[in-house]
Amino acid sequence: MIVNWDKNRSREKYTFANINLLGRCNFDCFFCLGKDMKSELEGKNQLNDNFQNWENFQEFLELCCKYNINKIYITGQNTDSLMYYYLRELIDYLRNRKFDVGLRTNGCLALDKIDIINQCNLSVGYSIHSLNPITNRSIIGRSNSPDWDTIIPKTNNPRIQIVINRYNEQEFFEILRYLERFSNIKYIQARRISTDTRQDILSYDVASYERVYTEVNKIFPIERKLWFDAEEYMIYSIPVVFWRTVKTSVNSINYFTDGVISNSYFIVEGYLKNCKKN
Repeated sequence: MIVNWDKNRSREKYTFANINLLGRCNFDCFFCLGKDMKSELEGKNQLNDNFQNWENFQEFLELCCKYNINKIYITGQNTDSLMYYYLRELIDYLRNRKFDVGLRTNGCLALDKIDIINQCNLSVGYSIHSLNPITNRSIIGRSNSPDWDTIIPKTNNPRIQIVINRYNEQEFFEILRYLERFSNIKYIQARRISTDTRQDILSYDVASYERVYTEVNKIFPIERKLWFDAEEYMIYSIPVVFWRTVKTSVNSINYFTDGVISNSYFIVEGYLKNCKKN
């Protein structure tokens, strides 16, 4: 299968912003975007730094106000959001400034921090790529999964993201069958791997995504065409949104906790371009 890596540079107006935490991680996902700029991020770690001391953080928030962005998602660039020491305080601070706040996490620390997670008033995205220990070892570098049976029901507004790849391609429908038991899941996002510097390595995984998408498209009718060129299918009574990352037209600004600000939705490209200015 020929993989098309072209980016959709026709962007909509800004609708959200990301705070991209930098530091170590408790997972080692082979497709992590942090690996696209490993040398540039080497040694950078703000996981124990108070956000009030982050360089250019106030400038980032002012930029959000300038573009009328009120949705901010806390995520990790090469780490996990739940590893940030001042996460509770950061969510409180943003909400007190009238921002809506969401979270993206691998869920490893979710049981211990469920009260912090539920401070968010936007969706909390949990990454579930496999339920199989052997597959997990190949994808995330560890065999054990978080206790989803307990975590998901305790979460106020959960969303699930599955990054389809060569290792879990055959398990996709099995994961959906498992997730249909949770009535509080808002929707599932089936994501295509994205990279700027490792196309030769990850082309197999993009091909896996396209095979799964083709199969779904043959079996299930499109429920609706969504914003930003995404497609929603109802599979086993769960809304599943197929999201081709850089092929969509969604737009955001990105803040990295080393002080880099990017007005580009393209994470790696935006960081590499703007880190040279810092």
